[in-house]
Amino acid sequence: MKILAFKKQSTAAEAGFRIGDDLIQINGHPIRDEIDFQFHAGDEELEIEVVRDGETVIFEIEKDYDDSLGVIFEDTIYRCCGNACIFCFIDQNPAGLRKNLYFKDEDFRLSFLHGNYVTLTNVSRSDLQRIVEQRLSPLYISVHSTDLEIRKFMLGLKKDDRLIEKIRFLAENKIELHAQIVLCPSINDGESLVKTIHDLAQFYPQLKSIAMVPVGLTKHRQQLYPLQPVTPQFASDLIFQVEKLASKFKQNRGDYFIYPADEFYLLAGIEFQSAERYEEFAQIENGVGMARNFIDQFEEQKQYLPHRIKRSRTVTLVSGVLAAPIIERWVISALNRIENLTAEVVAIANSFYGDSVTVTGLLTGQDIYKQLSRRSLGDIVVLPANCLNYDRVFLDDWTPEQLQGQLKKPLEIVDNDFLSFLEKLK
Repeated sequence: MKILAFKKQSTAAEAGFRIGDDLIQINGHPIRDEIDFQFHAGDEELEIEVVRDGETVIFEIEKDYDDSLGVIFEDTIYRCCGNACIFCFIDQNPAGLRKNLYFKDEDFRLSFLHGNYVTLTNVSRSDLQRIVEQRLSPLYISVHSTDLEIRKFMLGLKKDDRLIEKIRFLAENKIELHAQIVLCPSINDGESLVKTIHDLAQFYPQLKSIAMVPVGLTKHRQQLYPLQPVTPQFASDLIFQVEKLASKFKQNRGDYFIYPADEFYLLAGIEFQSAERYEEFAQIENGVGMARNFIDQFEEQKQYLPHRIKRSRTVTLVSGVLAAPIIERWVISALNRIENLTAEVVAIANSFYGDSVTVTGLLTGQDIYKQLSRRSLGDIVVLPANCLNYDRVFLDDWTPEQLQGQLKKPLEIVDNDFLSFLEKLK
């Protein structure tokens, strides 16, 4: 772990560490990444071994338990995925995107740190021991099927990766787990899905939730396995099947345990469940309960919406095709009751990935521009924050500033907080 920089008034800098030092061990424990560092650097007495210009240097430091050494390391190199999943979304990316959009991560550390889903296929016995020792919990697991032949087919495996054995070890050692199933019609649905759910249920309550999400298919699937799309009828049948099972789990165990993604309800035209159905919203970042949470948050905000704004304003809200009816029903209707405010939502079709991709988070700057440039936009364009990554960039590398310049309209980025946005209009 090479030291890249120090924080202000850092303990490490005062002790004599230098930028470029390669931190090797703490109290005899090898340091492979920042998780190792944080775990072992918590002791009050530290013997730290670094390599500097080919020479070993030892530092002995005494500090309070909660004091930070104040070092910043070079980026960790994470494991990439060696599977060949028939539904992998990254394989469906067009050419010409930025390099990191083609990286297939498969690292339990990213699952712990950021909630990324991992299949556990590349997790070794020593990895499992480390997870338990360092309490890397919760973890998020892509299961898809517990039927060995189906799992091997879906993930492109040549042999048994001992998934159930790994889950059992983690569950017995009190690591909290959450599973997801990407549903591919005619492959891992029906009886296979029921088997997968019951196989995983034996690890409850350590395995706390199972999310079911529909397979995502783009128009860039040349020479890939011919998967069937999730249809409205499939979504309706799935919800009926899953809700019956979930009700039994709730009655017998106290939790619903299994949760279909919002997209199934939208495709089927079925009303969303109440917040109680999603319990802790354990997999909201996976699109499970996100719509219900948004609706409930907006309903709370409604009582504080202003009755009027000072001068007339017309705003255009951007949305993906799937979420547009939600925005229209709950948000637009409420905003248009404010005196001097006129609001409309524009559903952006995804030409970049294809019409079958309808979620807001996969919209690109160029699609938004092309479709908005053909219409009257009023005074302000409102962009949902989930169109952008942490660096405030669209999937196609467009920036909000670039989009605003092309549209020649002020652009506001809103992360479900319409009160703050309206405060600016007042």
